[in-house]
Amino acid sequence: MLKDLEPAYISLYISFNQVEKLAKQLIAKEIGRLIPVNVEGDDDDSGLRIRVEIDESSLSDDEAIYLASRGFAVDQPYRSAHLVLEELTEGVPFEILPRLGHDDDEFGTYFLVEIPYHWYITKEE
Repeated sequence: MLKDLEPAYISLYISFNQVEKLAKQLIAKEIGRLIPVNVEGDDDDSGLRIRVEIDESSLSDDEAIYLASRGFAVDQPYRSAHLVLEELTEGVPFEILPRLGHDDDEFGTYFLVEIPYHWYITKEE
């Protein structure tokens, strides 16, 4: 009977390491060098929100302004995280599920995103 049911959503693990690695790559693509970033999660009454903190001490004023114009503003860590998550999910609509997890072996700190199943199937093909 379970196999007769149609899935509606699929949950995907995303580790802080994946977000950090991609954030560094995307920023390096914009300014031509790697800079330090830190990924954190805020879990409050409104749910879990991920943020990418950019180390502004390693940026010149021009680099900071340019990155901000590309969506990676030093003072907007949630927006920076959203850009990275959109890239990870290939633009598919997603929702961050409300809890952080931690696995010492494989993922480190991670969270789950939920995407509509039909988008997952479409992207696989």
